[in-house]
Amino acid sequence: MQATGRLFLCARCRAQVFICRRCDRGNRYCDADCAQAARRENTRAAGHRYQQSRSSRFAHAARARRHRVRCKFVTHHRSPASPANDVLQPDPTDAAVAVATDACLAAAPTTSRCHCCGCPLPLFVRTGFVRRRGPRCVYRRTTELLNDDSS
Repeated sequence: MQATGRLFLCARCRAQVFICRRCDRGNRYCDADCAQAARRENTRAAGHRYQQSRSSRFAHAARARRHRVRCKFVTHHRSPASPANDVLQPDPTDAAVAVATDACLAAAPTTSRCHCCGCPLPLFVRTGFVRRRGPRCVYRRTTELLNDDSS
């Protein structure tokens, strides 16, 4: 039996991602880089929202004041010295990799592959999540318990 897959758009970069059922854990992002970048953006936005209210600005100022008293001074380290502008030699393997990549794309079958593990996926994939079934006999057990109590 061939594995089913899910197609989704990355919540950050909007790239199309195919993922097999085995690797699917409710993913929203195409990879860890997008997930970390989205986390940073959300954290930055939350900090910005926090700074918008008057009481939080006062709380932040009081925290900074306590920090300055504790550390005696608050300064940043200076920027590191920039390296000399050296010219790098071209890498001869870049051209070979580009040619090999083009050949692989031309020979690739029409089926899609999982973004995580690379297993082949069928032509038709889901766009939604797999519905997980809960326990079936919960209602039956409660009904049996009620009938036993009445006798």
